[in-house]
Amino acid sequence: MRHIILQVLILLSSLGFAQAAQDLVYRLPTLNDALFRGDNNGFYMYCDRNFEGVHSQPWEAGTYGMVRNPFRASNNQVMFSRMHEGIDVKPLQRDAAGEPLDEVRPIAPGRVVHVNDSPGSSNYGRYVVVQHRVPEGKIYSLYAHLASVACTVGQLVGTGNVLGIMGHTGVGLDRVRSHLHLEIGLLINEDYEKFCPPSNKQGMYNGLNLIGFNPTDLLMMSKDGAPVSLTHYFSTLKEHYRVRVPRIGTMNFLKRYPFLYKGKRGLRPKSLDIAFTYAGVPIAFYPSDEEVSQPTIISCKPMPTLQQNCTVNRVKNSSKDAALTRSGLNYINQYLWLEGRYPVPDSTQP
Repeated sequence: MRHIILQVLILLSSLGFAQAAQDLVYRLPTLNDALFRGDNNGFYMYCDRNFEGVHSQPWEAGTYGMVRNPFRASNNQVMFSRMHEGIDVKPLQRDAAGEPLDEVRPIAPGRVVHVNDSPGSSNYGRYVVVQHRVPEGKIYSLYAHLASVACTVGQLVGTGNVLGIMGHTGVGLDRVRSHLHLEIGLLINEDYEKFCPPSNKQGMYNGLNLIGFNPTDLLMMSKDGAPVSLTHYFSTLKEHYRVRVPRIGTMNFLKRYPFLYKGKRGLRPKSLDIAFTYAGVPIAFYPSDEEVSQPTIISCKPMPTLQQNCTVNRVKNSSKDAALTRSGLNYINQYLWLEGRYPVPDSTQP
């Protein structure tokens, strides 16, 4: 009955009777509920790992964050230099050949905005992107490595709809490690198709234009049916570095996510300071009176390794002389690109 009511509300919305955006309750994308039972090994798909002569299959490699490519830092701490921007959910059901049978469903009501049914055109393999409306703007969930797709662009979906079947399409997967890769994130720039690399075949819903935060956080916060406030959630995320950027008018990004701006409305600051998590998630924008001609790191959390090893290679050196890498400058430019131009030179060009 709940699903029927939800579908009626979604249908009314599509006919013009749109409801005000509300905080969402996030549901598990498959029937695998081991996460809610504290069984992490039963929920996350492992990766094979060989480190310092030891082979392991840690479930932690299927979680969100810097969880891959281990190395030993200067303080002898084991750290990881490769980012995993989503979570990998294990299958519960397989056929006689070992192929997964699990149905994949949306984590919340929304609209399908992208379907890639050509597994060779993306590292994600077959994947679907669903747009969700919340009071803070539009957020996006991505479902990757599907064996097949059961939805179409423009389709309104609820948590009872099937988006596809879990699989192992994409790069670096086999049948044994079949899983659902789930991401939840913000769209960086709606004009991405106008300046993206020629190799991009996915339009603005390419993974490079979706900056993901931790899906497990939202799923666990909704475990008992509680809606999640994105504003509150973002207030709990920790700043790792801050970049001062030239003011270029109102960013495409801030027009869509004004809740992240921490200054008074109507002011015209000379620049903006953007606070990022270690993973590059922008969590706050502050006005600044200092005029800058190019993006500049103004603060960075100390780490027992070079910054490029813990910031998805967007910041380099130590915290004392931290600077943007070429990849980092390109990433910042993605936010700053406006009206057909970059405010600073595009470092991908000669």
